Amino acid sequence: MSDMQPSKRRFARRQKRWFFPVMAVLIGLAPVILFELGLRVIDWQPQIVLRDPFVDFQNVRPLFVRSEDGQNWGTAENRLEYFQPESFAATKPPDEYRIVCLGGSTVQGRPYSIETSFTTWLELSLQAADPAKQWKVINCGGVSYASYRLVPILEEMLQHEPDLIVVATGHNEFLEDRSYAGIKQLPDSVAGAYRGISQLRVTQWVHGLAAPASESSSDQDSDVTSRNMMTTEVDALLDYRGGLAKYHRDDDWQQSVVMHFGYNLRRIIEMAKSAAVPILLVDLPVNLRDCPPFKSEDTAAVSDADRQRCEELVTEARERFSLDRRKAIEKLELAVDINPRHAGLHYQLGLLYFDDQQFVKAKQHFQIAVDEDICPLRMVSPIRERLRQVAAITDTPLVPSRQRFEMQSKGGIPGQNWLLDHVHPTIPGHQSIAAELMSTLEAMEVVSPRDDWQVERERRYQAHWETLTPVYFERGKQRLEGLRLWSEGRAKKLRGDVKGVQDSP
Repeated sequence: MSDMQPSKRRFARRQKRWFFPVMAVLIGLAPVILFELGLRVIDWQPQIVLRDPFVDFQNVRPLFVRSEDGQNWGTAENRLEYFQPESFAATKPPDEYRIVCLGGSTVQGRPYSIETSFTTWLELSLQAADPAKQWKVINCGGVSYASYRLVPILEEMLQHEPDLIVVATGHNEFLEDRSYAGIKQLPDSVAGAYRGISQLRVTQWVHGLAAPASESSSDQDSDVTSRNMMTTEVDALLDYRGGLAKYHRDDDWQQSVVMHFGYNLRRIIEMAKSAAVPILLVDLPVNLRDCPPFKSEDTAAVSDADRQRCEELVTEARERFSLDRRKAIEKLELAVDINPRHAGLHYQLGLLYFDDQQFVKAKQHFQIAVDEDICPLRMVSPIRERLRQVAAITDTPLVPSRQRFEMQSKGGIPGQNWLLDHVHPTIPGHQSIAAELMSTLEAMEVVSPRDDWQVERERRYQAHWETLTPVYFERGKQRLEGLRLWSEGRAKKLRGDVKGVQDSP
């Protein structure tokens, strides 16, 4: 007992040492905590700042204009290079449920068009599930449109009484050249803490007070010069001859692009929620198995001797493949160890693992091949992770289309079975995305399907399919070939050309 008394006294002294400092901090934070609770009780919402601190546009043109008779809104003629013709009623019918879908060419339905996009299959599905309601799905998919170009479109579409916003983006973030020289990257731990603090209503309230003053200060001029002035429409690097050569490994730039993507998603979600419109995000699939990297570069530290050794190992792997697949895998594993950031080596190793039925390892190397692709035309892991983070932080539903494609693919690795090229789904693939959206909408109680509604859906699908002409599919094949040439850097447009926009994602 006598031995325990000193230890108790020491514990009591330690308690006193940290108790009073902790109490002092809590007392100091009490007003902030109470103010935060008060703002939440009254449901105070910050004013949404539409201005992008990283990019600006030379001009923003409306996507939709009124028809001559004033009865409808239709795609503006000067936007038809990047968008397909679409229309909706100027006066929204009382029983209409209006869904606006934003994104790139995947939303548009490339290499085909809106007629076989998931937006059309979704509308047909909703009509079959609940014909008592008038369903309208508006396709706002723009060729090569990245997240920062979707913000002005959403701002416009919120004026047209949407009931739901669907955003499917993430493939096009690296298409246009822009600088982030003034942005400093923060460690993940610091960035995470900053994101948490920035979500406090108190922080947003103080920022709202300071914003008018900062905008009127002399900092405004320097801010404008630090932002990228983007062309009115997309100006993708691959739209020009030799565009592929412009891509080089730049980890800092990629991190800044990922940060900008997350910022754009947050703005899009905040805009929708501020307008009291529900919003969904879509986790888009990519072609892992049947699409090699568009450009590979050696790891920075690789010497000429290492590079030569890698070439020898690749040659040996090819020679041994038909005789001893495991030995071929070992050769390529050695090459990857020597040159770990070479996207092409990872892709070849993924193919060997896939043929050997080692699907977990195959998927791992296929994904590394996507992430290390010097010309990232497919959603890379950091972009997808930021998509998940933003969805979780903002409590926004994330439609698991990618997972659905994986479940329906051998070894969980999507390829040409569901995608026509690197990112564009087949027509059954679009129907699969529509089915996943239907499941999400049913879970949200947006739609309550009647019994055996799938039978009616298939009937509507078939009736719609019969309206599509051979010319429609032939044009799709031509666009697909154009996409292939574009992704290989074989565009013919020269800098300074006014016309000649290439097909792109």
